[in-house]
Amino acid sequence: MTHKAHRDQSINPEPSTQSVPSSTPTLLVLGAGPKGVAIAAKRHMLAKLGYPVPNLHIIDRQGVAPHWSGRAGYTDGNQLLGTRPEKDVGFPYLSSCWGDKALSRAVAKKMVLLSWQSYLIDTMRYSDWIDRQRTRPTHAEWSKYIQWVAQQVELDLCMAEVTRLGTSADQKHWQLTCQPSAGGTPFTLTGDGLVMTGPGTPLTIPGQPREHPRVMDGASFWRHVEEFEKLRWQVKNPLNIGVIGTGETAAAIVVALLDALRSSAFIEVISPSGVMYTRDEGFQENRLFSGPDGKLASLYGDHQHAANWLQLSEQDRREFLRRTDRGVFSHQAMQEINNAENVRSVIGTVRHIQADDTKVRVDNEYDGKMNHDEYDYVVVARGFDALWFRSLLDEDIHTRMADVTQSFNVRAIEHAIAHDLSLEGLTPKLHLPMLAGLAQGPGFPNLSCLGLLADRILASY
Repeated sequence: MTHKAHRDQSINPEPSTQSVPSSTPTLLVLGAGPKGVAIAAKRHMLAKLGYPVPNLHIIDRQGVAPHWSGRAGYTDGNQLLGTRPEKDVGFPYLSSCWGDKALSRAVAKKMVLLSWQSYLIDTMRYSDWIDRQRTRPTHAEWSKYIQWVAQQVELDLCMAEVTRLGTSADQKHWQLTCQPSAGGTPFTLTGDGLVMTGPGTPLTIPGQPREHPRVMDGASFWRHVEEFEKLRWQVKNPLNIGVIGTGETAAAIVVALLDALRSSAFIEVISPSGVMYTRDEGFQENRLFSGPDGKLASLYGDHQHAANWLQLSEQDRREFLRRTDRGVFSHQAMQEINNAENVRSVIGTVRHIQADDTKVRVDNEYDGKMNHDEYDYVVVARGFDALWFRSLLDEDIHTRMADVTQSFNVRAIEHAIAHDLSLEGLTPKLHLPMLAGLAQGPGFPNLSCLGLLADRILASY
């Protein structure tokens, strides 16, 4: 899909900012997925209403929503979206940071023009969707929706790979060194703030080879689905496959393996608890995803004791995340897995894996005891590293960020995420929504409150 406003890949981005007063701040966003496009959409509608907005540059080497399309790993595009599609780029459509209620309502009404329903109306499929009982779209269909939004707001996209993250001499501005995706001369983007989005790189296990035909991860597995479909007809005995992990990525991989191999495989899901838990999706849980600070309830006179994420203890917040987001399978995934007689759970924490030409050895520990199993294939689906960009930081910003995060300690960073989802104590602003769940609300790392995410970040500029 070609967006008319996407910048030519060989052009240095500087010309687009020459006509804008230098006093206008510039926000850089790394990643043109749902979060990046949601920020662009909210900025576009605020500008239409005459609200002062920052300049915005979004950088992605593969285009808009590549990780949802099925063409860039992370999914085959055929998996169903885990959240309701109505939780789109504008959700929850209740802003409280743009002045009075009238302006907030005006912003919400503008954002409705970019909603999931508006996309279906524009593509003449709205009535079908209703008649099919508001089905969840596939990942590929969701990527088309995000691309449609990008087109509607004339997204200013730099198709390039960021090779270095540094700051200006006065440490007040980000400077991103970018290599155009189509080749050509590298260029530099300068901004007052930087938003890091995207899933990050897959987490690994000691001994895990970088590339091996029998060992895959949550990103690379999807490039091998067709190979498993062929193996279904070639193997004489069922394959033994180990899936390490218990989150939504692991769930999607198990479902894909069942679809590809049917009864031609035994699948074991290896996790510290040995149980595949299902996500809780009651009203109270969902409300904390949509309005974690309780402001949505107070705006419209809801009960005075409406849930407030920040009032929960850290222990309770971590327990909530464990039960509703991290380490749980969606209901639709569990429905398929429950009907499969060839899937079971294995308890243990995997400490090491070793692969050769014929098998993969997995060493896992439980209650102080080590166990050893062998599989034909192993998929490591433990999640993704939200700090994947550390290797891109130049020496100065790497040192300063290490100082304020206890040497990139994830728990320290989780505690240091401010209201605007930026890292407290670091200049210039670095927004890390993927790590904002504990401190600011469970919906920020995922798709549950994209509109609120955009509000929080844009309001600080």
